[in-house]
Amino acid sequence: MKLFLVLVLGAAAVDAQSWWSWFSTPADSTPRAAWDGLRVTFGFNPFGNNFDRLPRTKEVAEHKGWTPFGPNMCTAGTWRGFRYVKDNDPAVTLLFDKNGYIAGLQMGVRKNELPPDPPQQVTPPWIEDTDQDMWLLTAYFIQPSDICSDGRTEAEYQEEGTGTDLYIQTGPNPTSDIMAIPLYQSDLQGTEWIEGKCFWGMGKHYWWNLRVDMDCREFYPVFIMYNGGKLNAFGWNIWTYLDSPRYEHPAAGFGMFMDPVPTCLADQSQGLSTMHVYLTNGFPPFYNHC
Repeated sequence: MKLFLVLVLGAAAVDAQSWWSWFSTPADSTPRAAWDGLRVTFGFNPFGNNFDRLPRTKEVAEHKGWTPFGPNMCTAGTWRGFRYVKDNDPAVTLLFDKNGYIAGLQMGVRKNELPPDPPQQVTPPWIEDTDQDMWLLTAYFIQPSDICSDGRTEAEYQEEGTGTDLYIQTGPNPTSDIMAIPLYQSDLQGTEWIEGKCFWGMGKHYWWNLRVDMDCREFYPVFIMYNGGKLNAFGWNIWTYLDSPRYEHPAAGFGMFMDPVPTCLADQSQGLSTMHVYLTNGFPPFYNHC
C-alpha cells in the first residue's frame, strides 16, 4: 500500500511539474525571447482597434487586406524587409523577410503630419524616407543583416515566433546602426534606460536618458516594457497629435509612467501620440502587470 501511495504521489508531482512548465521558464534557460504574437494600441475598451492582432506572415497579411507599401524590394531603402500596410496607413508598417516571415515593424509619419521635422537631438532614431516623404521609426525582431540574405525558414518561424530579439534602428544603415534592447530587466543596470512606473496592461516602463531638467527636444521616441523581468513590449511616443486610429492619446498624468517626470512635459499633454506594441499573444490587460 505504501508503495502504491509513493507511486501515485510521484506521478502527481511529475504531472504538476509538467503543467507548471507551460507557465514558467527554467532559471537556467538560454536568454531567448518567447514571443508568440504581435499586437498594437493600448486602450481601456477591449473592442474595436485596441490590442489589434497583426499578421506575422506575408501570406496571412495579404489575405487580410494588407498591401505592399513603396518599392516591392527587400532592400529598397534605409531599412530591411518587404513593407506592408493596411488601408494605406503607414502608422503600422509590417516588415517581412525574404521568405515572408515577420522581421520587424515601422511607424511612418508623413512630413505634412509632423510639423516641424523631428528635432536634431532625436534624428536618429527618426530616419527619413525620401521616397514616401515620411519620417520613420523602425524596430526589428531578428538580426537585420539576415532579413534579406537568408530570412527565416518555416521551422525557425515556428520555433521562434515573432522573433528572438528587439533592435531599434539608430541610423541610416539598418545592418550596423542598431541598438539591441536587453531581453531581461536586470540587464538594464548601467545603461541609459531609466526605470519608470508599472502600468497595468502595459508593463514596467523604461525611458532613455530621462531627466527632470531635460529639454523635451531630447525626448527619445522609443520606450520599452518588461513583465516578469522579461522584455515583451515596447512603444513609440511622438510629441504631436496624429489622427491614425492606431495611436493612443494619453491625457496628463505622466507620473503614472515616468520617474522622474521632466518639467518640460507640463505643456505637452494636449499634443501627444503614443503606440504600445505587444510581442505576445496573451490579452495584455490580463497578462501584463509587471
